[in-house]
Amino acid sequence: MIVKSRKQRSGMVRQRNLSTRLAPVVFLGPAILLLILISVIPLVYSLYLSTQNYNLSMPNRPMKFIGLENYRVMLLKPEFRESLGWTLIFSAVSVVVETVLGLGIALMLHSDSTKRYSAPFKTIMIIPMMIAPVVSATIWKLMYYPVYGVLNNTLTMLGINGPNWLGETFYAKIAIIIVEIWGATPFCILVYQAALNTVSTEMIEAARVDGASAGRVFFSITLPSIRNFIALVVSIRIADSLRIFDIVMQLTNGAPGSTTETIGTTIYKAAFRYYQVGQGSAGAFLFFIVISIVSLLSMMLMRKRED
Repeated sequence: MIVKSRKQRSGMVRQRNLSTRLAPVVFLGPAILLLILISVIPLVYSLYLSTQNYNLSMPNRPMKFIGLENYRVMLLKPEFRESLGWTLIFSAVSVVVETVLGLGIALMLHSDSTKRYSAPFKTIMIIPMMIAPVVSATIWKLMYYPVYGVLNNTLTMLGINGPNWLGETFYAKIAIIIVEIWGATPFCILVYQAALNTVSTEMIEAARVDGASAGRVFFSITLPSIRNFIALVVSIRIADSLRIFDIVMQLTNGAPGSTTETIGTTIYKAAFRYYQVGQGSAGAFLFFIVISIVSLLSMMLMRKRED
C-alpha cells in the first residue's frame, strides 16, 4: 500500500509538472499562431513576390522567377532613392521637433504654477490622436489652400504674402512635417508627463536648497531620470514616422512632381498604379530591412543607456 501510495504521489507530481510546462504553450500558442498568420506569412509571401515578374494588369499571365532583378531595378530608380532620402529626412526632423516640443510642454504642465491647467489641456491635447491621419490631412489641406485657406488669409491680414503651401517643394515638405508634428506631439507629451512623475522630488528640493538653478536641476537630475523614457519615445516615433503614407497621399499625392514622395507612396504606386507587384514587393522588403536596422539601433541605444 505504501509503495502504491508513493507511486500515486509520484504520478501526481509528474502530471503537475507537465501541466506547469504546458501552461505557457496553451496560453501563448494562439497568440503566437495569430502573430505568424498576420506578420510572418505576409512577409514571406512578399519576399516570394519580390523574386517574380508579376504584372497586376495581366493576372492570368503566369509569374516568372527572375531572382534579384526587381531589387536591382528598384535600387537603380532615382525616384526610389530620392523618396528614401526624403523619408529619412522627414523622420529625423519630425522626431527631433516632437521630442523637444513634447518635453518642453510636459515640463511646463508639470510645474507647480500650471498643474491646475494640466487636466483640461490633456483633454484638448488628445484630439489630434483620436482623429484619423487621412481626416487630419484633409483638414490641414483646406487650411493650406492658397486663396481661401485659413493660414494664408491670416498672413494676408498681417500684411504678409502667404506661400503656395502645397504647390512649392520646400513649403510642401514643411506642410507635411507640420501635420505629422501636430498629430504625434500629444503622444510624446503624455509619455513625458508620466515620466516626470517618476522623478524624485526629494532630490530636486535638495538641489534647490543647495542653490542649483532650474537649468542645472533639469540637466543634472530630471533629464538623466527620464532618459530611458525619451529613448523609448524616440524609438517608437522613428519607426512610426518612417511608415508615413496616408498624410502624403491626401495632402500632396507626391506633388509637386514627385518631390514629396515617401518610400511608402513610391512602393504603393509601383505595385498598384504601375502594376509592377514584383518591384513593389522588392521595395517593401528593402524598406522592411531599413526599418529593422533603425529599430535594432534604437534598441541597442536604449540598452546601452540602461547599462
